Amino acid sequence: MKNVVSHICGGLGNQMFQYAAGRALSLRLKVPLRLNISNFFGTTPDNNARVFQLLAFPNIANAISGVDTNPSAAWETSLLRWIRLFRDRLRLPHFFWPHIVPEPSFAYWSGIEKISFPVALYGYWQCEKYFYTFSTQLREDLTFPPLPLGAAQEIAQHIRTCSNAVSVHIRRGDYVSNAQTQAFHGLTGQDYYTNALKHMDNQCGKSELFLFSDDPRWVKENFDSHGHNATIVDLQSPDAPHHDMHLMSLCRHHIIANSSFSWWGAWLGNDTGLTIAPKRWFADTNVDTSDIIPDRWLQL
Repeated sequence: MKNVVSHICGGLGNQMFQYAAGRALSLRLKVPLRLNISNFFGTTPDNNARVFQLLAFPNIANAISGVDTNPSAAWETSLLRWIRLFRDRLRLPHFFWPHIVPEPSFAYWSGIEKISFPVALYGYWQCEKYFYTFSTQLREDLTFPPLPLGAAQEIAQHIRTCSNAVSVHIRRGDYVSNAQTQAFHGLTGQDYYTNALKHMDNQCGKSELFLFSDDPRWVKENFDSHGHNATIVDLQSPDAPHHDMHLMSLCRHHIIANSSFSWWGAWLGNDTGLTIAPKRWFADTNVDTSDIIPDRWLQL
């Protein structure tokens, strides 16, 4: 079948990158996009900890041709595993098989511009360059649903009344609780936020902070807002993280964590303010992360 298949995994931010890369490729090739979400129906703890969440964005349902829950054919999965295992050893090109495209690296891979359908994308594709040409369409696809009544709408109204609302994301969760995850991702410390707030003050003047975190209690007890008025956003809706991302996007400025979640919260904003991102995205310095942060954002 003439289509693009994007294999979806991870949390919401990762899912959005995978969708965006697949959607942009399908638009360029003028073929349908399908999403394979079989990863969420596995038996490993990592799979069980994640939930497919892209359909929280109402427009995505009409942008794709369907969702597959069955694993890829055994030959395809096996071939992909062998390609990844022996590609470097045998000095095979990254783009080795016309139907299967594993992400070569975290850095932008220009080879995606040369592939044709049918194609199955495997990877994270965390780079705006994969979909920047279709940004307008992606923003439409990723239109948020209405915020729920109550605290979420009250915070949204509060943000709208601030001339310099700043979303600040403090990512903890498995970055703290899982030693392997922490060793790879690293934890953005208070020094980064202190420097970011100083720079925000110098560039933008008086601002009000809206603090987003998967551990709001820790933020309340430990985060130093350096005298800024600060609202801790705690919607108590872990099953609907898109509402937090929606509120992030309403802010004029952003201080993001080394997290794809706040990356998208900033990207989906109006893009007229200042976005500050950590210069070190992963603790593992062997990973090339030079293309994750758009050039227009500031890295500290």
